[in-house]
Amino acid sequence: MRYPGIFLLLVVIACIFMAGCTQLPETSAGTTTAVPVTPLPPAEPATPATAAGEISVPLAEATSIPRQVVTIIHQVSQVRDVKDSELLFSLQVPVEWSVSTRRLDNPENFLGFLYQTDLVRNNTFSIHTFTNYRSRDQNYRDECRCWSPAPNVTTVMINGITFDRFESTANGRTNVTYVARKTSANERGYLSVLAFSADNSRPFEKEDYDNVVASFRYYGRDDVSTMPGDEIPRIAPAEEEAGNMRSATGSGSSSKSSSGSSAPSCPNRR
Repeated sequence: MRYPGIFLLLVVIACIFMAGCTQLPETSAGTTTAVPVTPLPPAEPATPATAAGEISVPLAEATSIPRQVVTIIHQVSQVRDVKDSELLFSLQVPVEWSVSTRRLDNPENFLGFLYQTDLVRNNTFSIHTFTNYRSRDQNYRDECRCWSPAPNVTTVMINGITFDRFESTANGRTNVTYVARKTSANERGYLSVLAFSADNSRPFEKEDYDNVVASFRYYGRDDVSTMPGDEIPRIAPAEEEAGNMRSATGSGSSSKSSSGSSAPSCPNRR
């Protein structure tokens, strides 16, 4: 009766022994050693196919066309000092400029002295210097405020002289006028207005004219004679040029404004 039981026990032992043979080998420390696995090589990316089954080839990146750069050369002239020992001012101008001063006829209801210094002809760049001005400096301001379009107005100080600066652009030109304040008159009581009209097709013209204005200065009567510079010659005015740059003076005036354009028909606000 015990033989069948012994036989079953031997079968169980044999099964346990066979199961133990299929386990992973152990190291001397009793840990399981992993079997190394060789990785498969990465698959190459598939080439997309067109609708007709053809292989499409990637296009090369488009190359950008370089932009053409235009270089504008600014020709800077040498400058020289010029001065007017009677009117007590000096400034620096390009050496090729021919500068001269002429006395203008007194406008209506004006008693005193009025001079025009021509820096660039055809009323392009001029200086008005006058005495006994009363409200004449305000006449220039009133004319500038009548420009169209309305000017940009700022206050600047140049070599101790306070100016009201007016700037307006129209019809391809930029008109600029500097009107000195009465508190900045020189020792002989002269006051100056500097005005120019720059051609906008010449990109550096306004900048160059502003640089000339930046060199303007007054001197004391005892100092101007020792200052360096060529004396500005006095000439008789040409008949057709007399009084080209005048502020509004009331009825009967057919003059031009200090910017080089026709005087506006604005009321003379005194």
